[in-house]
Amino acid sequence: MHKFTALEKMAAAKQGFTIAIAASDDPSILKAVKKAADQQMATFLLYGDIDRLKQFMKEEQLTEDKITCIHAPSADRAADMAIEAWKSGKADMLMKGIVSTDVLAGKILKDKTMLKPGSILSQLAIFDIPSYHKLLFLTDAGINIAPSLEMKRKILDNAVSVYTKMLHTEPKVAALAATEKVNSAMPATTDAALLSVMQQRGQVTNCQIDGPLALDSALSAQSAAIKKIDSTVAGDADILLVPEIESGNMLYKSFTYTAGAVSASLLVGTKSPVILTSRADDSTSKYFAICFAIAAASLA
Repeated sequence: MHKFTALEKMAAAKQGFTIAIAASDDPSILKAVKKAADQQMATFLLYGDIDRLKQFMKEEQLTEDKITCIHAPSADRAADMAIEAWKSGKADMLMKGIVSTDVLAGKILKDKTMLKPGSILSQLAIFDIPSYHKLLFLTDAGINIAPSLEMKRKILDNAVSVYTKMLHTEPKVAALAATEKVNSAMPATTDAALLSVMQQRGQVTNCQIDGPLALDSALSAQSAAIKKIDSTVAGDADILLVPEIESGNMLYKSFTYTAGAVSASLLVGTKSPVILTSRADDSTSKYFAICFAIAAASLA
């Protein structure tokens, strides 16, 4: 997790955020909240069952100077209340608790007022992979099922916006496919090639993009050299743009379960990042998801 130390430092350098958590009555969420609150990263509005919240607050020895508990009779109602706090400006950011991603995303999409003009909602993950030499971003492994070329451009715009706010430099983007050769029978290769040309012609900005690239070429300089791929992105990618949700989801989980990666995830394309956690995540992953959002955000 040593690369995530940099992420933690980025978040700790910022203060003044208020985060509304939808259906927050869960022990792992309260552990993550405690760690973030202890470091002065944010104050929190916790929506959920008040009795459970009070119990978990007591267990974690949390006080109400930085945390406010608000009763909600169900996870669905907690999501509505947290979203309203976010929309009204009572909270700067929204965080998913023990409510499903489909429900939360559906509520955001039903009322598009919190989307950036011209943007779409997409998922962006960040990984600390022990075998890779820097932080690695992946998009979109959770929202858009089979994005069109134009949707991929918007997904990429979302990811690049977050990356540049965090790291203040242009990312290297690998548009992934199964091969480096353009093949009209494989739409992932043609879309990747078109995105690369669009970047060269100024239709995609603030990044370097190459594609199609297979995963090994994107992450391994040795593999790229063996294949004689002449690219500034190959072997040094910052962002992996996947062709559709199945490959993205499998790649996300393979990093986590076979490569020993620690991850954090956001919903982006919104006016401020939405902290996206899995109900199965431990408190460490949820804490780093809070760090990720704060590092990627700015107070108005």
